[in-house]
Amino acid sequence: MKKVGYFLCVITLFYSIPARCLILKWDIPLNERLEIVRTADVEYYVNSSLKRIYQERNIIDLTCYAKKDKVSKIRGLFSIYRRESGNDVFLLKEQYISDFSVNSRGRMKLAPRCLLPNLRHIPTFPADAVKEGDSWRAPANLILRNFSIPLNLMLEADYTLTAVKKIKGRDIAVINYHFIINKDLTGRRFPADYPRKIFGQNAGTIFWDIKLNAPYDIKDRYNIMFVFRNGIRGYGSIEFKMDINSKPKIYKPFTDEDKETAKRELQKELTPDKNIVIDTEKRGLVLRLGEILFDFDSDRLKDSSKDILNRIITVLRKKYPDREIIIEGHTDITGETNYNKELSYRRARSVAEYFKQKGGHDKLSYRGFGSEKPVADNRTKEGRQKNRRVEIIIKLN
Repeated sequence: MKKVGYFLCVITLFYSIPARCLILKWDIPLNERLEIVRTADVEYYVNSSLKRIYQERNIIDLTCYAKKDKVSKIRGLFSIYRRESGNDVFLLKEQYISDFSVNSRGRMKLAPRCLLPNLRHIPTFPADAVKEGDSWRAPANLILRNFSIPLNLMLEADYTLTAVKKIKGRDIAVINYHFIINKDLTGRRFPADYPRKIFGQNAGTIFWDIKLNAPYDIKDRYNIMFVFRNGIRGYGSIEFKMDINSKPKIYKPFTDEDKETAKRELQKELTPDKNIVIDTEKRGLVLRLGEILFDFDSDRLKDSSKDILNRIITVLRKKYPDREIIIEGHTDITGETNYNKELSYRRARSVAEYFKQKGGHDKLSYRGFGSEKPVADNRTKEGRQKNRRVEIIIKLN
């Protein structure tokens, strides 16, 4: 591992030698949220035969709520989305929460089986200053949630600071990294669904904002193969190949008072309209739309409802172009549970697809809850009517 001491770096700068020395570090500001949107183009292979092509997206939200001795306490949310080939919008499939710490070098401390983040300690920086051309190695962990019990792979990542560039007026450190996966689990005591061997690698480039002490952009290529025992026929394999683009952004805290102000501004923009109820919640703002969108037992948008949706899209494009938008479908308890769940899912997708078509919003997803989350009493006609709704969540926290 190549290192350059801090004292040597100071002398180098004093004598104006071109090499620039840096101390790289992590630092999420107190009460601010780092959002990392990781979008992967995925190829899925079975026994080396391509079976599916789809997109997967992870949105990783890291909010710093305390700091002490160069260690930040982080409250995290890890959301997983999928968009199958031919679909316009992402389906929100799973979410995990976690509480952990990260030091200024990027080393994380969290429960071993925690799924947030699934790729840990990348990047990790040296304690000493580095200059262009310097390389270092640091431990990393990859948590695989494909099995009955998450599998924790211990890895070593290699880094090289290849350049320091000006990008849109910011000083950006360009860091190449890679790690190799070569694990043989044969003969060890693991759950029955674990693979016998795991092969793979991850190679990427991290663009690090030197002033903000946070990622500016990340691009990487990742592939992993699982080899399983396949009865008397021998072995079979499952493989994933991914091209991943990650877009980080830091958001200032949004207080309850800020939400109320934003609510009043939206009400002014969208009212008077009795069909839209605007409220606040933990995540941000929520717009509730009742039965105006669909006919009975249908997931096809009424033509008469599109004017209201167009007004909402115009406001969101103007006021919240960079915020995540989640469309959720809900029903009352009338009818069969599984059917209601599917209907709410299809209705949410219809609204999300219309938003995507008209608004061009990229951080857009949908999901359906059926009758799981009522806002009124299902025992009354009025309550059931309120529960048959689509909600548009503008994520502010």
